[in-house]
Amino acid sequence: MTKTFKSYLREAIENVKDKRIEQLKMGRVKMEDGRQLYELTISELEHEYRCMKEKKVFF
Repeated sequence: MTKTFKSYLREAIENVKDKRIEQLKMGRVKMEDGRQLYELTISELEHEYRCMKEKKVFF
């Protein structure tokens, strides 16, 4: 059985989310509202990553 476009897209999104979570873990594990990073949408993860990058939290 071949994968559908939807399953490739889902896999790609999950890979991007995993990458951002690993990068954000350098700074924190939870959000201020108590949610853990894996609970965030990809848009929220990207926003947090940009904010942390601007603050130069990454070394």
